Amino acid sequence: MKILLVTDAYTHLTNGVAVVVATLYNTFRAKGHDVRVLTVSGDRSAHRDGDVFYMPSIKVPLYPDLRMSLVHRHPFLTELKEWKPDIVHIHSEASASRMAKSIAKATGARIVMTWHTDYAKFAFHNHYSAGIVRFSAKNLMKAAYHGTSIITVPSYKAKRLLDSYGLKHPNVVIPNGIILGRFQKPLNDDEKVKLREQYHIPQDSKVLVIVSRLSTEKNISEIIEFFPSLLKEEPKLHLLIAGIGPDKRHLEQFSEQLGLSEKVTFVGFVPPEETYRCYKLGTAFFSASTFEMHSLTYLEAMACGLPLICRDDPCLEGVLTDGFNGYIYQTKEEFVTKTLRLLQDEALCQEMSEHSLARSANFSEEAFADKMLALYRQLISLNDTKKKAKKSQ
Repeated sequence: MKILLVTDAYTHLTNGVAVVVATLYNTFRAKGHDVRVLTVSGDRSAHRDGDVFYMPSIKVPLYPDLRMSLVHRHPFLTELKEWKPDIVHIHSEASASRMAKSIAKATGARIVMTWHTDYAKFAFHNHYSAGIVRFSAKNLMKAAYHGTSIITVPSYKAKRLLDSYGLKHPNVVIPNGIILGRFQKPLNDDEKVKLREQYHIPQDSKVLVIVSRLSTEKNISEIIEFFPSLLKEEPKLHLLIAGIGPDKRHLEQFSEQLGLSEKVTFVGFVPPEETYRCYKLGTAFFSASTFEMHSLTYLEAMACGLPLICRDDPCLEGVLTDGFNGYIYQTKEEFVTKTLRLLQDEALCQEMSEHSLARSANFSEEAFADKMLALYRQLISLNDTKKKAKKSQ
């Protein structure tokens, strides 16, 4: 099968969408499919790296981390049209999507789009429920998904949100997957000792881990705010926060204001291939975000055998079961009580760790890719049936 994967974020920008596309690319290729990627470059130049086509781009006003391409004609686009993909799978609604749809139109390829992020909520966080915002977002969504055969969403939370926009396209839930082998690698005691020394974490402290983009919608400040209440009962705790983002300095200052400078470590950017080391250092994984559709960090933490302690949110359905592989909380009191219960009962912590590891198998790269491929085959078969019907008329 010839599959074109399309995104505005790939190697020039490390985020969840880029990781999802890379996972599909590598797994599809391993299964023998002919796969190419269309994306935007990190500058104004176009280049090709094997099967990945980078189109020239410029910075997006107001969002300097994002880039867009204004190109309508280019030899790369001509080459991809001549290649004639069977499926064009688009993972963003921006400029790469426009180019991809021109390829699909020229070749008759079926278009699949994945809704990863509710950008209206991201851009208008405090005014998300306003009528004008919802009305504008609905019309923009209709335009962005025009011509799509089917939309995939990573969770039932995402499906309900998408349905609320009133799009008429069929949609299906296909949970994200991760390359489990990248996280189920051992970290021996000597490596843990050296990593603690590198991050200035006492050797006798239990480490609680956050891996996240450091931005307001992730609600990391809530975990920092609650942390002193844990320390009153368990003084030998340390909070490790891995990631970068616009909220980093604010979170560092907030930690300092609460007197947590020696109890919270911000390690900054960690290369994706090294992230497992942060997880493996931990006893539990924290998240206070209610913004996620289906966060990869939850899956990564489970693959590393960490119990999850997360603020209640519909995206946790099928991922975190309260009391099984971690805890769900709604209040500060629940957060403190449940975290202490986990930390003070080694047998319980070990049991939840084993449950997390076992559940992570549901989100393997194989399961993820197989579900996508089954959908692609269904669309191609339906397309072939329609073509035959037209010929017989």
